[in-house]
Amino acid sequence: MSIFDQALTRTDGKTLILTNGSKWAGDTPDDIQVLLEVLAKNVLDPSFEQYHCYEPVPFDPLLKERGEESARKYLPWVGAATFSGNFLTVSHVFHIITQDQQVIETLQEAIRRNLEKPEYQRHAYELYADWYYAETAHGKRLVSPTQAEDIRSGNISRLRYPRNFEEMKSAKLIGPRFVKQPEKQCA
Repeated sequence: MSIFDQALTRTDGKTLILTNGSKWAGDTPDDIQVLLEVLAKNVLDPSFEQYHCYEPVPFDPLLKERGEESARKYLPWVGAATFSGNFLTVSHVFHIITQDQQVIETLQEAIRRNLEKPEYQRHAYELYADWYYAETAHGKRLVSPTQAEDIRSGNISRLRYPRNFEEMKSAKLIGPRFVKQPEKQCA
């Protein structure tokens, strides 16, 4: 049984908890409250930021590739908010799909507070000092300096971006991930 199928057996009809916590395969994931406690005490891993900027993304299970029979179980969840990530110093992987507005708002606020922590920002700066935010058809994402230049110059092609062309062809730069401080002038 897939983790999605397992989550379907535990859902309240509004939230699917695919993973939450450091569990063995088949163990029941922690509930949302445990994730909120871990978010309050530990720092998220900034390496996940490049995939979704720690913002909820719409659940998109690639239904065309699954076949009609298999796709039916996913249909009620298409477009639901998806949260995923892990932490820097503790293993607590989470992957949650929810249509519950209260859960969405609570997770967004807890994640926002976590991202504001100086330790998170320090580690994120080490990874993304020269990166940019871009808005795509799939939401906000981080792009490398090379990708940012390709967006600016219109150099987005299937050949150059075979795995994510559909997302990159719509990309518009928002601005740098970190605003650089002006250099001090000597008097």
